[in-house]
Amino acid sequence: MLGHGLSSSGLFRIVNIYYERLGSRRFFINRGLMLLLPTFAFLIFILTASNIAAPPTINLLSEIFLMGRIIGFDLFMLLLFPLGSFIGVVFSLFIFSYSQHGKLYNMGYGVSLVSSREIHILLLHIIPVNFLILGCYFFLTTN
Repeated sequence: MLGHGLSSSGLFRIVNIYYERLGSRRFFINRGLMLLLPTFAFLIFILTASNIAAPPTINLLSEIFLMGRIIGFDLFMLLLFPLGSFIGVVFSLFIFSYSQHGKLYNMGYGVSLVSSREIHILLLHIIPVNFLILGCYFFLTTN
């Protein structure tokens, strides 16, 4: 839950930053943002990868534990769990691709530069998600 909370809140923060700069929430208008803000495109890719439980994030460890527990509960879930995970991955990558690539519209040319405060906030979401996996032995010990 900690990994999902950090990666999802970071994604919502990036969406809010885009809304503050561009003044619109529409995907059709806000396409091609990689050309305007390449730093945010990298950060949103890292957060999207952690949201879909890509290695080395703590979300991968929790996904593996969740799969083991759900399959131990009901074998029918062996069919549903991978399908749900696959659909989630496809949706997340589609949203990233659709929002970052494409034709850039004229309204975004007056976008200000990235501030250090915004980068710092996003790094405070990314660093714990990627480095909590190094301390996962606390969760694996049995006393």
